[in-house]
Amino acid sequence: MTPDPGLVINGAREGGAPIGGFLNWTFPLFRLFGIPIRCHWFYPVLVAMYVLQALAEGGARHMGWMAMVMAALLVTTIVHELGHCFMAQSLGQHADQILLWPLGGLAYVGRTHDPRQDIKISAAGPLAQVPIALLCIAILLAVGKPWSWGYLNPFEAWWPYGFTFWEGLCLAVLKLQVVLILFNLLVPAYPLDGGSILVNFLLMRYSRSHSALVTTYFSIPIGIAITIWGFVQRELLLGFLGIWVLLEAWQIRRLLQWGEIEAHPMFAAAPEFDYAPPRARRPGFFARWRMRRAERRARQEAQRTADLRQRVDAILEKVSREGIDSLTGVERKILEEASREASRNRDSQ
Repeated sequence: MTPDPGLVINGAREGGAPIGGFLNWTFPLFRLFGIPIRCHWFYPVLVAMYVLQALAEGGARHMGWMAMVMAALLVTTIVHELGHCFMAQSLGQHADQILLWPLGGLAYVGRTHDPRQDIKISAAGPLAQVPIALLCIAILLAVGKPWSWGYLNPFEAWWPYGFTFWEGLCLAVLKLQVVLILFNLLVPAYPLDGGSILVNFLLMRYSRSHSALVTTYFSIPIGIAITIWGFVQRELLLGFLGIWVLLEAWQIRRLLQWGEIEAHPMFAAAPEFDYAPPRARRPGFFARWRMRRAERRARQEAQRTADLRQRVDAILEKVSREGIDSLTGVERKILEEASREASRNRDSQ
């Protein structure tokens, strides 16, 4: 298991998270597109641990493989977090920095106060990895590898028989993108991207307190499952990721008990109301068909009335010039029809 780059923080978290002090153990790396990128002191230690473990288990070749995978993961992490930053900036918000840490990456970006826009910021990170996946597919096809849907299946071999070192590495990077995109978008546990998307969906419908409570209903069992699975599989980072999810859920529950959920950065700028706002219900298929038919009939009736009025005006003008005896039988029927129409209108009123 490799670290997950799919974590985003929408808004400043200084003093907010249970592990906020731990996140301050960083040093600067470089700036990219004007955004500072910092690294946690434990991140290079983690990389060294993986590389040395690969050396011990499989020799120099395996160590080279792991070093390349970790380099690809670093690039993926930065691209992922830049996706959050660029989307935030496109919506008029700030992007303060990107932090690389043992559990992946964190993008410190502003929030729009609009849950619909904040969903775009959360989803932009995983979606920024799609071009990397497409590039890996293009490379595999360019070197003559036939397409297989197994390339997208993380449960099949990551380095199939017959693949060279570089072909296997390309396939591994592709599968890594698939795993991280799906994990980040589909796991609704805050503070993962999927959890942030869930929170914003809830805030579009419910109050801050209710949204926060429902968020913990998702995060707690998912956090427990991730923690157990990680430690059972001896994937310590996955286990620590689950613990982080549980810590965030515990913090939200604590703030709810104190009545201070607005102190949490995820809910601080969220809209607040004491009721669920009414949401227009979309009519069913037959209801829409009846509405369209009624509208069509109304238009036809309006057109018929306009035509009848135009003909009546022409007939009345003829009467004023030539007298009533000049009317033909057809013209007299038109006047009778108009008279009956006017009588029906008066009766309906």
